[in-house]
Amino acid sequence: MKILIITSQIPYPPYRGDRLKIYNLTQILRKNNQVKILTFLRKPNDLEYLEKLKSMGFDIEAFPLPYYKSLFNLSKAFFNSMPLEVLAFYSSQMKKRIQEITEDKEFDFIYFHLIVCAQYLKFVRNKNIIKVLDFTDATSLYLTRFLQFIKNPIKKIIYKMELKRVISYEKYAKNFDTLFVCSNIDKKFLEEKKVHHNIQILLNGYDKNTFKVEKAEKEKDRIIFVGNMPYFPNIEAVKYFSKEIFPLILKEIPSAKFYIVGQSPTKEILQLNSSNIIVSGFVKDITKEYLQSSVNVVPVKLGAGTPNKIIESLALGVPTVATSQSASGLPDELKKYVFTADSAEEFSKYVIKILRNEIKYSELMEECILTIDKLLTWDKIVGNFEYYMKKRLEV
Repeated sequence: MKILIITSQIPYPPYRGDRLKIYNLTQILRKNNQVKILTFLRKPNDLEYLEKLKSMGFDIEAFPLPYYKSLFNLSKAFFNSMPLEVLAFYSSQMKKRIQEITEDKEFDFIYFHLIVCAQYLKFVRNKNIIKVLDFTDATSLYLTRFLQFIKNPIKKIIYKMELKRVISYEKYAKNFDTLFVCSNIDKKFLEEKKVHHNIQILLNGYDKNTFKVEKAEKEKDRIIFVGNMPYFPNIEAVKYFSKEIFPLILKEIPSAKFYIVGQSPTKEILQLNSSNIIVSGFVKDITKEYLQSSVNVVPVKLGAGTPNKIIESLALGVPTVATSQSASGLPDELKKYVFTADSAEEFSKYVIKILRNEIKYSELMEECILTIDKLLTWDKIVGNFEYYMKKRLEV
């Protein structure tokens, strides 16, 4: 198949969720297909990443879209009803290139990644190309939950306006042949809103070569949280754990240490540093960080989709305690391997039991590793996606 991928970010380095997904999707699809990527240069070092991908054999083009240009695009919000995040990613260069390369049916299908790229559908010249949109998460569901956490009245007004725009714009998905999301929670939510008649699941996955179970010496009473730290749900989750859950754990296990691992921690996260709370920031070997830990915590109350931090820890056999909301997007076969708790007291009790080894989780986690290997490796997920698209071409 000949595949065109339109995405908002350079898919390298494959650390964050969005980049990770497109990197693995492309890397696996191009083994048996011709894959071309169109994307943007957002930061100065994106040019370096672009050249890196080209050296690896990726067919990729990127167009400059610096943040000041996105801010200029937002000035059009008074004359346009599209969501602000969508307006921010408009590029006349991207528009022109899509028009050029879709004049003829050079591609079998086009994959538009995230709601911000949906706007480029109208510039596809050949209407016979199959066009699919990957929301990944239901943005309106995320914003609905997000509004519950906003206290600033001005911000609340702005985000209410954005939610109204998003709800309206999500209906634009009907113009695509298929809509993808990463969990049944998001699928059900969008189906109830009648956003699209054909919504399919494209799960988040993990790289089996990266998240490989190896022997590692665990640090006693080590608790870990992994995430992209400027992301608001992660900030709130870490603050919640540090201020409400962790003190309860320390009363029982004074030697417990909480490691916050993830790139670009904000000032308020850095201020949490103490003798028992360690803000590690970015680390190259995230697998090692997981394997050195006794328990992985995901106290996320806000968000949508399925957090990679749960998938990765389960793949490595590291016991995970999570809020029921953060674990809700997992396939049903995996939910039994996650200890879910929604109050600080209940959450702390699970962590304490695991640290004290009162829960006999070793055999359970060995079973989990075998189960997740059958379901969520990127090879499996992309293989299912490729099979689905081939079937679409046969219709």
